Amino acid sequence: MNQTDRLTRYFGTFHWFVIHTKPRDEHRVKSHFEGMKIEALLPLCENFRYSHGTMSRVIIPLFPNYLFAKLDLERHYYKVKWTRGVNRILGIGKEPVPISEVVIQTIKDRMGDDDTVKLLEDLKEGDLVQITSGPLKDFVGVFQKGLSSQKRVKVLLNMIGVEVPVQISRLQIKKVA
Repeated sequence: MNQTDRLTRYFGTFHWFVIHTKPRDEHRVKSHFEGMKIEALLPLCENFRYSHGTMSRVIIPLFPNYLFAKLDLERHYYKVKWTRGVNRILGIGKEPVPISEVVIQTIKDRMGDDDTVKLLEDLKEGDLVQITSGPLKDFVGVFQKGLSSQKRVKVLLNMIGVEVPVQISRLQIKKVA
């Protein structure tokens, strides 16, 4: 089967494709696609950045420089390829390759109303966690319990031979494998 035969399999039907965008152009590309009546999916995630002594909430793309689009290659290939902010449609060589509907559905199932994906893993008492931001960044402690509906947690840090309980944002810790 040559490249033309493989490519014609995806013509005339809609499939999900991964679109590689130029840096920080994901929202622009999604907006252009919506204007062209192309279904686009840009999963976002909530992140916290610690800067100048304050914690600020930021919403960023879950996959920086990538988004998903449901395309009929026959109708949309050149429109998408030449859309401002698009680098390419991912595939093998120059041939776009669709991704499974299951992948898209899994992402959609984890998305809330604000298009953010819930990434929080389940933590149990005694799990080893690492602090990922803030003044205690890179400290490792033991997860003790969740507070206030999972927005804050209590972690025991071993500092100078003494276990110190610390309350911290749930989004500032990650489970250590």
